[in-house]
Amino acid sequence: MFNLHCHTILSDGELVASEVAVRYAAAGYRIIAITDHCDYSNIKPNVAAVLAFTSHWPKNSAIKVLPGVELTHIPPEQFKPLARFARAKGIKIIIGHGETTSEPVIVGTNRAALESDIDILAHPGLITDEDVLLAKKARDIFGTYQQERP
Repeated sequence: MFNLHCHTILSDGELVASEVAVRYAAAGYRIIAITDHCDYSNIKPNVAAVLAFTSHWPKNSAIKVLPGVELTHIPPEQFKPLARFARAKGIKIIIGHGETTSEPVIVGTNRAALESDIDILAHPGLITDEDVLLAKKARDIFGTYQQERP
């Protein structure tokens, strides 16, 4: 099993990264990604924190932990530069927080995220048919980790 959308106390989670990883491993997961919420106010420390954590996670562990971020509630024009920054620093999984029906998100967020270097569009409740087609063209994020699949 995989979960590529995990949060810690660095955003709206309740546990530190090691607690998240150990609990997922105990539940039988093989791969997770730590993807705390980021915008311009916190992307630098969050990226540094998740990279430090994942670089020290034991390579022989029962679970692989990937470094990630979730670009959350940002103006659409910020997706590309923030995704480029995260990717350049070594982030493997980038999630774009979409236009959910339960939170105020700027119109155009889904499209901006999909046109950026993201891997997953999360919470795309107000997605258009055109954006669905754009999302279908996205790369297969598991392709890179094919050998890791159970």
